[in-house]
Formats: sequence, structure tokens, C-alpha cells
Amino acid sequence: MALTDTPGLIVTRTLAMLINEAADAITQGVCSSEAADSAMKLGVNYPQGPFEWLEAWGVPGVVGVLDALDAYYRGERYRVSPWLSRHQH
Repeated sequence: MALTDTPGLIVTRTLAMLINEAADAITQGVCSSEAADSAMKLGVNYPQGPFEWLEAWGVPGVVGVLDALDAYYRGERYRVSPWLSRHQH
């Protein structure tokens, strides 16, 4: 099945959302970044955890993708986590 081009593409959008949700989990006191990474690697069998991806990608890159998605789709779905906003600089 062919997919049409979409803003953020599939992998980029998915990784940005995983990182954003993990950052929200830290903000809400659910877990630490290390625990989020372990949970995603051990529980879901991802090759890296969200904060390992974030370290490689950089906060400005993730925030840029989320901001662009939010501008295109409008709504709360792609709102940048307060944790990411604080760590942007």
C-alpha cells in the first residue's frame, strides 16, 4: 500500500511524539528519563529509548517538528511538552 506524503512523515512524527510523551511523563512525575528509556527498550523492544533518541536528535529538532505539525494540524495533539520547552536552549 502506497502512502501519500504527509507533514512530518511517519517515522519522524512518531519519534517526535514518543519523545514528547516521555517528556510529559517526566513533567507529571511518572518516571525518570532513564526509566522511560528502559521501559521502551525492554517493554516494547525499541532499539533506543525516547531520551536516547532525543540526545542524538537534539531538543531544537524535535521541537521544530512538533511546532510544524501543530501549525499544520492545529489542536493539542502536537503541543510541545513543557519539559522540552524548558530544555530547548
